[in-house]
Amino acid sequence: MAETPGTSSGAGRPSDELTVSGGGSVAVASDALFGDAQALEEVHHDLRAAAAQLAAVDSLVEVRLLRRSDAPLSALEAESEIARALDLVGASAQRAAAIAGVLRASAVGYGLADDAANRVSQQLAATLGYSTGLLLPMVAVLFAPALTPVLAALLVASLVAPKGAAGVASGLGHWLTDNSRLLTNPLTVALVRSGAMSIDDVIAGALGLPPALVQALGDEGVGATGIDTSAGLFSIIAAPFGLLAETAVATRARTQRDIAPAPRGIAARLDRIPQRVTADDGAKHGEHVRIEHYTTPGKPDSFAVYITGTADFSPRPGVEPFDLTSDVSTMADLPAGAVEAVRQAMRQEGVTADSPVQFTGFSQGGLIAATLGASGDYNTQGVVAAGSPTAQVEMRGGYPVVLLEHTDDIVPALGGTRTDDGPVLVQREAFAHRELPPDIAVPSHDRGEYHRTAELADDARSPQLIDAIARLDELGRGATTITSTTYVAERVRR
Repeated sequence: MAETPGTSSGAGRPSDELTVSGGGSVAVASDALFGDAQALEEVHHDLRAAAAQLAAVDSLVEVRLLRRSDAPLSALEAESEIARALDLVGASAQRAAAIAGVLRASAVGYGLADDAANRVSQQLAATLGYSTGLLLPMVAVLFAPALTPVLAALLVASLVAPKGAAGVASGLGHWLTDNSRLLTNPLTVALVRSGAMSIDDVIAGALGLPPALVQALGDEGVGATGIDTSAGLFSIIAAPFGLLAETAVATRARTQRDIAPAPRGIAARLDRIPQRVTADDGAKHGEHVRIEHYTTPGKPDSFAVYITGTADFSPRPGVEPFDLTSDVSTMADLPAGAVEAVRQAMRQEGVTADSPVQFTGFSQGGLIAATLGASGDYNTQGVVAAGSPTAQVEMRGGYPVVLLEHTDDIVPALGGTRTDDGPVLVQREAFAHRELPPDIAVPSHDRGEYHRTAELADDARSPQLIDAIARLDELGRGATTITSTTYVAERVRR
């Protein structure tokens, strides 16, 4: 869930085609298709109105009346043309409605087919994962003599040298950069998504649990086990070694200033997400959370919370709370340092359980935004998340939700397969027909690329997306005072 500063500069023609789904509908289609369907429905409405006006005129000028009044031949021809126009307008209206219906039906049909394909794929991945888990004990026995000294050396390096884990993370970053084309591929993303959904099946296979029980408890059954339980198990196993171990956090306000106006649209919201930057000496600069406080006469104070992404990928927690440990803890639905940091900032800002509040985040920040919004602890008025693994977070509170995901970005795929069709999901293949920038490990996860997707979403014609953005924009409308406060947090040892 990296947060890469700046705008990527890949050469070539960017892919600006959006796919929109959700919003309470099973339909999945390009924004252009939804826009064309809506345009045809508007044409149908206009043609019906024109037909009604023509019919009103035609009813006043009948052929018998014209002949009785000895009207000229041109008047009789005009009446005939009105009748012909009525037939043409009626037929055109019916054709426009029929084509619009076909377009929407095709979107629903594609959505149903896509959902069925996902279910089959998930079932196959679960079966493969379980089979892989069954083989793991035998593989471990065969390779134990070679793995034992390697694991021991890594553990000693991690315990003795605080930078050992950071070195591993740095090496991982170099590997990601060298293999960015492989990672920036929709097929890879689909495999990662299926793999994430199958981790619990691999564990169950390794434990030798009955396959019928595994299927009944897993995502294909009642959903008692899944990505959250797998992430929780990793945390439990790693904690005794000082890895992925949560700590207390402390949050303080850093800057405060008055601003105006409240943001409108998705791109403007992404612009207000704070950003953590790592200097050459390894020091982190920037804030974690930004909260805008809106004061509107006659209304309760409302708030907009903007949350940054992951700043540290080391499995050994340091002072940075927006780290891999918080990533795993949040996925496991366990107390997480980064989540607690946001809660502390909100308390300091004066946000209560009754305060209208919106959450916007990038990467890990989007996961936190979705988690807090769905927690039931706040009067959530909307959630916007970009490049975030939010698929397992059910957001059914009736508030507007817009999620931006790139089909060639592996980070959202870490959340597995989405089952909640309430959020409006906006997808784009960021690097279709484009060269990859050489200096970014996961270029499709770049904030600049997601900003471009947000701009396209703001200009989209899909009615469910237009409605969601309009509802989001209600927060802060008419505010007479807007105060922006940034917060920084750190882990503390006790």
